Amino acid sequence: MIQTCILLGTLGVHSLEDIREKKITVNITLFSGIIGILMHLLFQNQSIYEMLTGTLPGAGILLLSCVTNGKIGMGDGIVFMLTGLYLGLGKNILLMCIAFLLAGVFGIFLLIQKEGRANEKMPLVPFLFLGYGLMILSGVRI
Repeated sequence: MIQTCILLGTLGVHSLEDIREKKITVNITLFSGIIGILMHLLFQNQSIYEMLTGTLPGAGILLLSCVTNGKIGMGDGIVFMLTGLYLGLGKNILLMCIAFLLAGVFGIFLLIQKEGRANEKMPLVPFLFLGYGLMILSGVRI
């Protein structure tokens, strides 16, 4: 429960940063990651293997950010690495799918309303926050 609140709070703070400044504060992510590792040492609700493999989707996004010259934000990859520490691989991929689905639906809505352009940057972390909230509300064991 504590880990859920910490991750939800971190995603909430990063959502506001991503909306306002189009960037995240890495120190907050690092601090939250350290807390996640310490919580794992105390409660051991997942193995080190699950924590490390959970960071792989974020590492993939970081690689895509480098390959696409920043079309995908490095901060998104860093945040996905953080969520992977807390959730493990399977739940992190589920979160990723939910966030991308929500962002895609919102992007289509903006295009239909003619309030957005096809190549306009859109913050992703708010959709991670919403997706994580939906996972909690739907009863996914976290």
